[in-house]
Amino acid sequence: MTHQRGIALITALLVLAIAVVLAASLARDSAYSLRRTENLLHHGQGETYLQGAEDWARQVLARDSRETDHLGEDWAMPLPPIPVDGGSLGGRLIDLQGFFNLNALLKTDNSLDPLMKQRLACALRRAGLEQTDAALDALADWQDADAEVRPQGAEDGVYLGLERPYRTANQPLGARLELALVQGFNAPIARRLRELAAALPANASLNLNTAPPDVLACLDEELGAGAWQAFIERRTRDPLTKLDDLLGQPPFEGRINPQGLGITSSIFLLEAEALIGRTRARRYSVLQRQTDGTVKVLARFQETP
Repeated sequence: MTHQRGIALITALLVLAIAVVLAASLARDSAYSLRRTENLLHHGQGETYLQGAEDWARQVLARDSRETDHLGEDWAMPLPPIPVDGGSLGGRLIDLQGFFNLNALLKTDNSLDPLMKQRLACALRRAGLEQTDAALDALADWQDADAEVRPQGAEDGVYLGLERPYRTANQPLGARLELALVQGFNAPIARRLRELAAALPANASLNLNTAPPDVLACLDEELGAGAWQAFIERRTRDPLTKLDDLLGQPPFEGRINPQGLGITSSIFLLEAEALIGRTRARRYSVLQRQTDGTVKVLARFQETP
């Protein structure tokens, strides 16, 4: 009898242990499910706020004067983190025309533009790339529509022989990070070019009012850093209203080729971030201001393009 009671007690304890384990598992699964649901709701809320930030950016650009664009205008003022229901929202607009245009390397006859090659080579060296001639030949082959390989370039035959094969784009770059696919480049170089180059329409000019020091220095590598620093300080107080305000004045007079340079911009990048609960949502929107003042979205990315 005692033996039977012992077995019954052990059985009851086993049943209790199983019940406890099941209850704990159900509680854990329930908590995970609640957290997933909460995160999904917060992510959706964040995406709504990011859309609001994009709408704000479009309005700011639409209201902006198009006679000249400089870093003292409203669009250049960052949107500091502002409180919203459940978290915060912040963002900033960046003038992509303050950077060298990776899609301006080729002329209409598919030959390399010597001036743009010189400027981009300087930018690549500042990003840590030494074999600039080979990289730019490969970039030109990546963009042109023919299958002829340039002296140090690469066409489909090179890329199809890789472990994970692919073909050349045969069109302009859609984003700066696409460079990681081009022979001679890699992802770190593409990331370091963030403050030097961008993938823009081929006719986009470089805005001297917004270009950072490293970009300006590549317009004439023999000019000392002091000359460019003095110009940057001057443009902060008195932005350029015409190219001759810089190119016609010493020490720049007769040294800077005006090709591809300007003082206005139409293509901007919105970097926006929403922190809602435990979730972080980001959006990178490339915006283009049209000649009639309207602003359209050219592309959206989950990381800076």
